[in-house]
Amino acid sequence: MAMAIERKNSFHLLLSDDELALLRLLAEREGLNASDYLRTMMRRLAGTSQHLGALMRMGEIDWTTGAEAKKKTK
Repeated sequence: MAMAIERKNSFHLLLSDDELALLRLLAEREGLNASDYLRTMMRRLAGTSQHLGALMRMGEIDWTTGAEAKKKTK
């Protein structure tokens, strides 16, 4: 049986109502709570190359799948 990770640190973010709703929606889509979702995203970003990380931050890569994001054309 795996032991739970003990978390003793806390970090607070100031988010707008829209940002919090979006964070919760994204987390729910992944089956996570907001804190676990943010930790997962940080770990994914830390494990990528600088180039891929830059693309993810610019919205060129889908954070959830790592696939190239489809650009909308007018």
